[in-house]
Amino acid sequence: MKKPSGTSYDSLYGLCRAFYSGVPDPRAPNASIKLPDYFLSAMAMFQLKYPSLLAFDKGRTKKEEVNLRQLFGINKVPSDTSMRQTLDEIPPSQLQPLFGQVLGEVEKSGKLKQYELLGGHLLAPMDGVEFFSSSQVSCEYCQQKRSRGKDKAVRYSHAMLGAVIVKPGAGEVLPLDCEPINKQDGQKKNDHELVAANRLWGRLWERHPNWKFLHGGDALFANGPMIREITQAGHSYILSVKPDSHEMLFAHYGHPGNKHAYQHHYQKVGDEEWHLSWCDNLPLNNSAADVRTNFLILKVTGKKGKTATFTWVTNIKINKRNVVLLARCGRGRWKIENETFNTLKNQGYNFEHNYGHGKKHLSNLLATLMMLVFLIDQIQQLASKVFKKVLSAVKTKTRLWDEFRAVFRFLGLNSFKHLLMALASNHSASGP
Repeated sequence: MKKPSGTSYDSLYGLCRAFYSGVPDPRAPNASIKLPDYFLSAMAMFQLKYPSLLAFDKGRTKKEEVNLRQLFGINKVPSDTSMRQTLDEIPPSQLQPLFGQVLGEVEKSGKLKQYELLGGHLLAPMDGVEFFSSSQVSCEYCQQKRSRGKDKAVRYSHAMLGAVIVKPGAGEVLPLDCEPINKQDGQKKNDHELVAANRLWGRLWERHPNWKFLHGGDALFANGPMIREITQAGHSYILSVKPDSHEMLFAHYGHPGNKHAYQHHYQKVGDEEWHLSWCDNLPLNNSAADVRTNFLILKVTGKKGKTATFTWVTNIKINKRNVVLLARCGRGRWKIENETFNTLKNQGYNFEHNYGHGKKHLSNLLATLMMLVFLIDQIQQLASKVFKKVLSAVKTKTRLWDEFRAVFRFLGLNSFKHLLMALASNHSASGP
């Protein structure tokens, strides 16, 4: 039998189980259900797109029980209560290295090469997203925000900072990792997106020492300390800037005495007219005048005549050969919002559903496991011909996951490959 590809569902879930076997178990040594079964059961719930732990626990068929063992390697599925109690004790930091191992398989397959641009860089925008909010349910790691109303009500929340590999024109995004934005151990103050970015960037650079990142992000990240860290680590950036937060930069660009040469380029891109202008070696802002950067302006005029303006800074030398691609990379920041967070919210992953909050780590841990499942799904969309064939036939992700779950629930399977082939065969038999 042909060995499954290292990027296949079967290989990647085998890799996950091997990784989970090495995660320290805080419970008694004689626990009846082993810790890997908890992680894999949660991943199975997200892979099958169940809307809650209770639905996953109570609605399983006999075929599904067998398939959970065959495809995920789960010996015994814990109850929803046991799942919440056990996973609540595991900090997400225990699972974050798994992103690197999964992406290592993509690199070994050669598929990562197609994401390289601008001299071997991997475009890696990051952004924050809130996925839990409540005025009643909370834990020691929740962010807290007090209202300005008379009641001074407190809103509790969890958010994460995500980083993904994207490429302009590519449909698939590859999550690099996610970092909880929440109170740190022993801290009373709220966490901040910039502090979370420091933790996340440092981890990615250490995990992937041979990768060249082109970091993307909004104007929040375009500050002196952040840019110094990126450049000192040997990486690059394309970060949004705004006139109100980078007054000195915009003033230097528009000053008549500016000695640095302006350059301009016009190009038709699809139905849009792109007018680009740039200037090298400008000071970033008053608080970081020593940080010199290259400034890029894009004015996009659509077919209806409406014009939008985008502005970025980058440490990549801008010229007429790369300026359009740099601008596309800058606009590629939206892929983390549109193709990552919006997909998780609207295409079957139920990202904003409350699968369980817990008293410690449950909410953040489940969000991390969902992001791992999303990464594995994206790898199938990138690398699996059968997956792409089925997706093309069903048209939408929501329909795909409905059929995926139906086959898993009612057909005896020996592998994920078997599942995908069954889906493909069904659509081949039904004709166009």
